[in-house]
Amino acid sequence: MVELGEKLSSRYKIIRPIGQGGMANVFLADDLILDRQVAVKLLRYDFQDDQDAIRRFQREAMSASQLLHHNIVEVYDVDEEDGQQYIVMEYVDGTDLKSFIREKSPISLELSVNIMSQILSAIDLAHRSNIIHRDIKPQNILLTKDNKAKMTDFGIAIALTDTSITQTNTLLGSVHYLSPEQARGNNATTKSDIYALGVVLYELITGSVPYDGESAVSVALKHFQEPFPKIREKLDYVPQSLENVVLRATAKEPDDRYESVQDMLNDLSTSLSATRMNEGIFVPTSERDETMVLRPIQPTQPVHNQSIIESHPAKPQELDDEIYNTYDTVYPVNKTKRNRRWLRPLIGFLVLFLIGAAAVLGYNTFIRYTTIPDLSGMTQEEAVTALEDDALTIGNVTPNWDESVPEGEIIDTNPEIGSRIERNSSVDLIVSRGKQQVVVGDYVGQSYERIRRLLTDTGFIVERRDMWTDDPSLEGVILGQSIPSGTELVPSQSAITLTVGSSASSSSMGDYYNLSLDMVYSFAEAFGLIVEESYAYNDYIPEGQIVSQDPEPGTPLSPGDTISVVVSQGPEEAEMQSAVEEIYIEYVPTYAPSDVNEENPLPNTIQVFISDANNNINELAEEFEISESQTITIELFIPSNALGQYRVMRDGVVVAESNEVYPQ
Repeated sequence: MVELGEKLSSRYKIIRPIGQGGMANVFLADDLILDRQVAVKLLRYDFQDDQDAIRRFQREAMSASQLLHHNIVEVYDVDEEDGQQYIVMEYVDGTDLKSFIREKSPISLELSVNIMSQILSAIDLAHRSNIIHRDIKPQNILLTKDNKAKMTDFGIAIALTDTSITQTNTLLGSVHYLSPEQARGNNATTKSDIYALGVVLYELITGSVPYDGESAVSVALKHFQEPFPKIREKLDYVPQSLENVVLRATAKEPDDRYESVQDMLNDLSTSLSATRMNEGIFVPTSERDETMVLRPIQPTQPVHNQSIIESHPAKPQELDDEIYNTYDTVYPVNKTKRNRRWLRPLIGFLVLFLIGAAAVLGYNTFIRYTTIPDLSGMTQEEAVTALEDDALTIGNVTPNWDESVPEGEIIDTNPEIGSRIERNSSVDLIVSRGKQQVVVGDYVGQSYERIRRLLTDTGFIVERRDMWTDDPSLEGVILGQSIPSGTELVPSQSAITLTVGSSASSSSMGDYYNLSLDMVYSFAEAFGLIVEESYAYNDYIPEGQIVSQDPEPGTPLSPGDTISVVVSQGPEEAEMQSAVEEIYIEYVPTYAPSDVNEENPLPNTIQVFISDANNNINELAEEFEISESQTITIELFIPSNALGQYRVMRDGVVVAESNEVYPQ
């Protein structure tokens, strides 16, 4: 492990740790040659024996060094010393976007759009350079003190997908920004980056992630199973045009998202424009009811030099009598009488034949034969009723797996739907068994990597949970599984957690602020650490989430070390107390316009507005009239840890108010 004060390549002097990631730790260092501060990212020791990880680390770091953009952390150098791979980058004096959101939320819409536009500009350059970030999240976005955004971790995220993305806390840090296709196990694309960008924009606006859960797998499942939450349902001041940018970027189907990051940037740049204030909500194409538009048939080839057709037909030319004879006189013709007695029997025979044919056709059509009705989507009981209406019965019933037809519904028939069949015949049914299920095996004692490939290829979502062991032979071996062997499950709807032996000799403390206590225990189990927990009330951190921790993030740890965390109990239930305010109101006489002599003074209208446990300061609490000065009493019911407000108005003018009424 690198020591503080150590010099890498006799040039970069390590000062202190400033962050950590799934594959690397980051340190602040002094560049002794150029006399400047830099950030040095070192590949973690548990990856230094993985030659594939080293090659990818170097290759992707070199790719990232080619991304020159004012919103991307610049890579200065890539090197190795004593087997220690490291990258030297621009040092950003500021904070990460996650901390900024945590401290500054709610952030103004103008600033949110400004920050997001900088991020999009950076990712657009990466995509045009054929680099997919794959790990876009606020923790990988740095902000300077003047709110200039800097993207980081290009390339490292790509290397993660090919090594151990399920290392403890690696997936946990990114799952809130995971696209539905990645959650299903598919490869990441530029559309996956666009989805993550949409989630970051959602968090910028609302101050929270769209999906949360007790484990990484539960959050991943929500990304492709639950509708994306609507911003305007809880923040009605957000214009629909801005929410539409989030909804389009986070559409479940990649085809419904922006074609490129540049398209998203163009849309975002006008999202706060007054011309888009009345914009309708974005609905993905896959959810719309498509309507076919009929267009008139056009000629296959254009007709050139076609003369205009007149509204009246042209007068025919007169015939030349010398060529075409004309006959003005019609001479009488004497018709020869013929014997047609034979025709009557023939007509009679034909009539009888047609009547018989019609009778046979009618019998076959309406009596002997019927048409198999469309039974698709019906249950077996519903199919019985439908067939009986056409004098048909059910024959053999064959169950079959089907990915789209729910269990118990009809998939098809034999003969096929729409076929003609004699009445009182039987129809065979093919009934859906639902999505195909597989039987979970017993994986304890087997190699994690081999079983992981087997399960992910089958369609399962696999979560790795490391458990520290001092037996090197158990390194990478499955010690337990969350789903018992013999269980039948639909892979695409299931997640399995595999507990894997780990003999890591060291680790670094992660940042668990506002994360669940379960995540802390998962980390502790993976590295053989001891957890001490205490509890405290907190008005902002949800119950069961971490309020504070000791040691600080990035602190080196060894097996047997103790980490302490303070866990939120949620807001403390405050005792309700009353406060009484006595307010003197002076009567000011007013007169009607017609009362020129001011003989009949009008009463004053008094309005009282209260903010306490029972009232909203923006809603009228009491209204009455006075004709003389008097003292009124206002009683407020206030929680012991809160303040009350009141405002008194006389004829529309504020005469008394207070924003700090303390419970008594």
